[in-house]
Amino acid sequence: MELKKTIILGGLFISSLAMAENTANIAASSSVLSELKEVSKEKKSDKLFYLVEDFSQLATAPGFSFGAPSGLVPGFGTAFIGLAGTSYSGNTDGALALGGGFGDPIKSVGGAASLSLGSIDPQDGGAGNRGSLNLSLGKTFVDYGFGAAIGVSNVDLWHDTHDDKLDPSYYGAVTKLFPNNVAPVIITAGVGSNGYADISKDDINTTKNERKHKWGEFLTGAVYVHPQMSLILDYSSGITTFGTSIVPMPNYPVAIGLAAQDLFKEDKAVDSIKFLGTLSVGFAF
Repeated sequence: MELKKTIILGGLFISSLAMAENTANIAASSSVLSELKEVSKEKKSDKLFYLVEDFSQLATAPGFSFGAPSGLVPGFGTAFIGLAGTSYSGNTDGALALGGGFGDPIKSVGGAASLSLGSIDPQDGGAGNRGSLNLSLGKTFVDYGFGAAIGVSNVDLWHDTHDDKLDPSYYGAVTKLFPNNVAPVIITAGVGSNGYADISKDDINTTKNERKHKWGEFLTGAVYVHPQMSLILDYSSGITTFGTSIVPMPNYPVAIGLAAQDLFKEDKAVDSIKFLGTLSVGFAF
């Protein structure tokens, strides 16, 4: 399994956006973008499902986060759409996010803007009951395999009720790629306000108000056991998530994420581990 560092970094092999406490931003952060399609010279198979030998044969790559925002940002010529859903104790919730990149984070500065839509299930009476804006701005240092970004998530655009109103969360993140030919690793770390604050230390009845004035750290690590599969351990907002991101069809820019969220039941408002699923499609043009 050969990892081609210049293709992965130069083509912005993966980019993710800001996350917050709701599934709308998790969808955005799991949306994988890539320009590998444009630079790859590898022969592609006529099959729909098959295994590749290296990253250059993929139209996109597996993700490296289930919540933490990334220090790698996309640029102009990329767009994405992501769908995320959670299920626990008989409750389900889902969200949709779509957006695109701007600028050039390699030559100067780039970033992304996305729109997140709240509940997408009309059966619960809350379909489209909230919408928010997410923005990121960053720089990628290709020679060092490193990226740094700042951003804001959950900028409230509309909400049906006061409980649906979202408060903006600001963050700073750095991401480092450790390339190798066995199991490439990506580490992301940073701090953020509001939605990034630790929810496990607050009383559930006052958590939302108290977190407005607090900051918290986030950390995520991903190991690529195969070019089409990453294993991800994510710690964001005091919540631990473990799962995998898979690209099942190498010729298509589609990534699927499956994870167990709140592994240690850190969220006092929930009495069971959550199942998280994401579906992301990235475009390079």
